[in-house]
Amino acid sequence: MLDLSAAGARLRAKLRSAIAEQDMQQQYKNLVHAAVRRLQQLTAPLNEGLKNLYPRTQLDIMSDQMTQNLLRTLVHSGLDRDIIFRWNRCTLVAPFSHPGLVTLRMSRSAELFSDGDFLLRLWVHVGLEGVMESVFDWQSPDLSAPVGSVQMEKMLQDGIAELAQGLKQGVEAFVEHLPADEEAG
Repeated sequence: MLDLSAAGARLRAKLRSAIAEQDMQQQYKNLVHAAVRRLQQLTAPLNEGLKNLYPRTQLDIMSDQMTQNLLRTLVHSGLDRDIIFRWNRCTLVAPFSHPGLVTLRMSRSAELFSDGDFLLRLWVHVGLEGVMESVFDWQSPDLSAPVGSVQMEKMLQDGIAELAQGLKQGVEAFVEHLPADEEAG
């Protein structure tokens, strides 16, 4: 058997700080996955409510362009740290597929930065699909806390409570501006 223990010890000594940084990044990634699972648990009752509102509600869409474009940190905005994880979901209520008819979005976005900062953005939007006209628009301020911390758990709970309030208002605006069947056809 080839004995590389001496070379391995020298290599680990030379790369000690790089290995420590990689270990920390992996720990952050493990914590952010747990945070996203917790966010999904807290959001589940809101998704269920929207599904009860309209049975064909699309839950947790990953490819909603509005969510991706509006709830993300722009890399060219002078960041002094890297984004090492990015996640977003959109629950969409869109009874009619015609452009220009009202839709309701409940969007969530989470980002993890290389320093362990977890950033949460929440958004409720009611507007005319395809024309960027808003009937109702609520967005949380950027919410951040160290990933995996007690502060992050409180931030998630408080953020989802605020999202629920914004969603109630958004649903009212959605129902008010939704055309009747004969008007939508």
